[in-house]
Amino acid sequence: MEDWVTIRNIKSKNQHLGTRKIANMLGISRNTVKKALKDDIHQYNRGIRKINSNVKPFVDFIKESFIKKNLRASRILKDIRSKGYKGSSYALYAYIRGELKPIKDDIGKHNPQAFKSYSTDPGEQMQYDWAEYIVPIGNNACIGVYPSEYYGLFQI
Repeated sequence: MEDWVTIRNIKSKNQHLGTRKIANMLGISRNTVKKALKDDIHQYNRGIRKINSNVKPFVDFIKESFIKKNLRASRILKDIRSKGYKGSSYALYAYIRGELKPIKDDIGKHNPQAFKSYSTDPGEQMQYDWAEYIVPIGNNACIGVYPSEYYGLFQI
C-alpha cells in the first residue's frame, strides 16, 4: 500500500519520470511500478493466506503437535496420515512454514530454554550400562561384555 501511494505521488509530481527511474529510486521492480500506475485503486492481495482444504480438519492437532509437543513436520505428517489425511506433504509443510513457524520462533524468543534439566538425589536412580573388557586368559585375550553399574550418580 505504501509503495503504491509513493509511486503515484512521485509520478504525479513529475510526469516525465519513467517506470525504470521510479523503480530505481524506490528499489523495487519495474513491473510493480507499472501495476501501481495502471490501477486506480490499490488491489494488492498480499498477506491473506488460504489454508489448504486437506489441512483444515487437522489444524488444531498440527498446532498442538508442532508448538506444544515440539514434533517435527515429518512426524506430524505420519500422525495425521494415520488419522485420514489425504493431502500432500507439501501442503502440510507450507502450512507449518507459513503459519506456525513464525509463532514458534516468537515464543522461542521469550522463552530461550534450550533444554530441561533433570536430576535425581543420590541413591534414587540407578544407571545400568554395558561395558566391554579385555580379559587375558593364559596367552589368549578374550573380549567379554559385562554390566557396569553406577548408583545415584545419574544426572542429565
